[in-house]
Amino acid sequence: MTSNRRTSVKTIRHCLDRILQSPAFKGSQKQKDFLRFVVRETLQNRSSQIKGYTVALNVYGRREEFDPQVDPIVRVEAGRLRRALEYYYLTEGRNDPVRIKIPKGSYVPEFIPVTERPVSKQNPISGQSDNGYMEGPCIAVMPLENLSGDDGQDYFMNGLTEELTNELSRFQDFPVIASQSTMHFKGRVLDPGEIGKALGARFLLIGSGRKSNKTIKISVRLIDSDNCKQVWAKDYRRNQTATDFIVLQEEITHSIVGIIADQYGLITRRLSRESRRKSPEDFQAYDAVLRFYHYETQLTPEAFEEALKGLEAAVEKEPDYGLAWAMLGHLHADNYALGFRKIKGALKQAYLYANKGVALAPDNQFAHDALSLVYFHRGDKELYLQQVEEILDLNPNSPYTVGVAGWHLMLFGEWERGLSLLNKGIRLNPYHPTWFHLATFLNFYRQKDYENALSEALRFNYPSLYMDPLLRAAALGQMGRTDEAKDAVQEILKLIPDFKDRGRKLLGHYIKVDSLVDKILRGLKKAGL
Repeated sequence: MTSNRRTSVKTIRHCLDRILQSPAFKGSQKQKDFLRFVVRETLQNRSSQIKGYTVALNVYGRREEFDPQVDPIVRVEAGRLRRALEYYYLTEGRNDPVRIKIPKGSYVPEFIPVTERPVSKQNPISGQSDNGYMEGPCIAVMPLENLSGDDGQDYFMNGLTEELTNELSRFQDFPVIASQSTMHFKGRVLDPGEIGKALGARFLLIGSGRKSNKTIKISVRLIDSDNCKQVWAKDYRRNQTATDFIVLQEEITHSIVGIIADQYGLITRRLSRESRRKSPEDFQAYDAVLRFYHYETQLTPEAFEEALKGLEAAVEKEPDYGLAWAMLGHLHADNYALGFRKIKGALKQAYLYANKGVALAPDNQFAHDALSLVYFHRGDKELYLQQVEEILDLNPNSPYTVGVAGWHLMLFGEWERGLSLLNKGIRLNPYHPTWFHLATFLNFYRQKDYENALSEALRFNYPSLYMDPLLRAAALGQMGRTDEAKDAVQEILKLIPDFKDRGRKLLGHYIKVDSLVDKILRGLKKAGL
């Protein structure tokens, strides 16, 4: 079979039936057929015939001329199946005698007895993983209270609780307490500090809902159990009909999760501020991740050095910490483009670090994002696009990574799809980075809509970066507002004294459309540069 011949066929089939019948297994009917097919073929000693081609024909009804390079259905569905299995084993299937795994890069299942199953990635109390990974503090979604006065509406609140837990678990910085554990507290009034200690959760998402025939109101609060203080609260009011419950659940869930759990979300911002107040002797590997997030909000040489120092220490202490390696790759790629420090072969180092991050953490979305950034700066559009599909497959509702994917696509000249993804990232998290507005500036600028381009330039808001005055100068130059444009030009030259000599090269680090670079330079010339 695979990793363990002593596992009986009867036990494996029993475990497969448990998965397929479990409400905790979030796979679609086709994904269930996918799993059933590959397990059956393996148990009948036909694992050598399990390929993307055979899965496409037998499960997805594709014809014999099926080409996996053109139609990625099997690869995409395999990724979703892996995540559905992962969630199942974190919840209802955690005590199954055999774990069925579809390893990345293959469609042949492995059958792992419970005695060989990898231990949990994190200790829910300390946040220290048992296999060398440092993770952020745990978060628990408490059962949403039904205030409708109708017990028949419990299903909606339970479904929303489950949906929030499931979506939060896709953000890998924060371990999420399984809903089976939080359900023990349903209907009980307890102090948030007591709940946090009992569950080993730093943050609690608490809420309630009231549903009538025409409207629904969901109220949610994020509580820090360390001090029982409220971090954030929001009410969601929606008109609804009986036919759109699932859409309504997804819409509210994606909004909540994007605001609190994204890389630029409320939890990361709070933890980042705390980390920067720590003394060096209290510094831990996860603090290096938080320093990186702080750097991303600042993009200054000082923040770069702080993040670089922290991540180098982190990978020395935790050499298998894939996210830290990926962030090191991201830093070196940024340094290549922005020149914070003279580092020989910065882009080559960026690739080595980011690639190592992906190898160590193949299911981490940010690791793939870091590798995609390297491909972007290398101008390798084909490899970049491959990484984008992997990124979106891992979590299509992560505001930062989805927004960044759209941002880069726009800079590659893929305006329509890029703008759609960028807008989605902005919509899901209002705390998005303001450098997102570089892409929207370019979109207006290329269309000669200089008024709106200037508006986007003013929202860029990174005064320590040459790009900040450059966007303003180019738009003002095209608009004939020469006095304001000349002031912006002086700001550029103060930041980059030799911009006249290397301006085109600097712009080319980010803008991958040559004709648009030319148009920017013409705007700067009109501005007096």
